[in-house]
Formats: sequence, structure tokens, C-alpha cells
Amino acid sequence: MRRLAALLLIFALPAPAEAAGPLVPMDNSGSTLDFSLRFARTKMPLEYAGRTNDATSRWFGFSLREKAGKRVTLGMYGGYAWLTQTNNPVTAGIELNGFHAGFSLHGVLLEGRRASLYGALDYGYQKVDHKNDARTVVIDWSHPQAQLGGILTLARNWRLYGGGSYGKIDGEERVSGSVNHTLAFERGAQSGGFAGLDLNVETDGYIGVELRSGLMRGGEIYFKRRF
Repeated sequence: MRRLAALLLIFALPAPAEAAGPLVPMDNSGSTLDFSLRFARTKMPLEYAGRTNDATSRWFGFSLREKAGKRVTLGMYGGYAWLTQTNNPVTAGIELNGFHAGFSLHGVLLEGRRASLYGALDYGYQKVDHKNDARTVVIDWSHPQAQLGGILTLARNWRLYGGGSYGKIDGEERVSGSVNHTLAFERGAQSGGFAGLDLNVETDGYIGVELRSGLMRGGEIYFKRRF
């Protein structure tokens, strides 16, 4: 737990989010930490006063989770972020870049030999910007989310998982320079779903893919290892 606690303090200022794929099953080796690299791309409509802008967000980062008890796992993740928008004059033709970060809490509700049921609470943050001679654009948002999902072991090395989610986005756009304004935007509370498949490629290594809808529509690929 000391390793995770130190990293949580490092990321405490930027804020929290969600983690990659289902929890890695524990064995008798004493391993309690799982580390993932993740590549994600999602789309979402962001609702400003009087208009809606379609946004595309891309992430490259890592996820780190460690067991805090028999059925509870704490996690965090962070990394780079990129954002483009349509129907927004101040971001037309540009790609904003910055970071994302987050924390999560996972709990195993029911567990069997081939299937399990779990719940997760996440709170995430993303901040991106773009600067040129004419103006500076900064866009940031937070996105709390809850998930309820199940995991089914299909064969020795394959797991199928999926479930439902519920969350929202609250953010702000700030522009300074030739144009100056501050605008709030949101993505109202949305329910959705997610589904994924992962493969145990070696004793402690996994690769997986996940698709999701609802608050954000898109998917991710992750590479995971247990330590």
C-alpha cells in the first residue's frame, strides 16, 4: 500500500478518474499490484449555452491499482490527453493537448469460480490548452462516474466482461487574447454500458480491448501486468 499511497499524493492536485479493464485475479504469489498502459479514444457532445459541440478526446497513459482489502481495490491513472471539437469557432482547426488524471475505488460484490460481480466509483479530470500569437484556449472538465459490471471466464486465458455505467461531465472553456470569454459546459447525467475482452498472454500479463457508450462513446486498448 505504501507504493500506491505515494503515487496518490503526487496526483492529488490534478484530480481523479477511472482505470483500465477488470481487476486482475489474485493468485498465491502474493502479488497485489496491477499496472496498465492504455490507449483510448472517445467522443461526446458538450452542451454549451445555446449550442452543442461534438468533442473527440484521445488518451495515452497508465493505470495503477492495488488491493486495500480482501474485496476492495484502490486505483489511480494519468497521462497525456488531446482534444478536438466541431462547431466551436475558437477551436476550429486546432488540437488542444494536456493531461488527464484520476482515482478509482473497486469492490467485489459476488465472486465464483467462473464469474464475479463488481462495482466501481471513479472521479476524473482532464485539462487541455492551445496557445498561439492571437489567443490562448484552455478547456478542462471533471467527470464522476459509477459502474456495475460482471466478469465471465470463457476459457483458461480469456475473460469477457461488461456492465452499466452512470456519470456526467462539468467543465469550463477559457479564452484570452484577441477574444476573451469564460463559458461553462456540461454533459448531463447519462447512463450507458461497456463491454470488453481480455487475454492472459503470460503468467502475469494481459492484453485487452474495451468498448463503451453513454457518457463517452469509444474504446480503448490496454496492456496489463501484475506485480
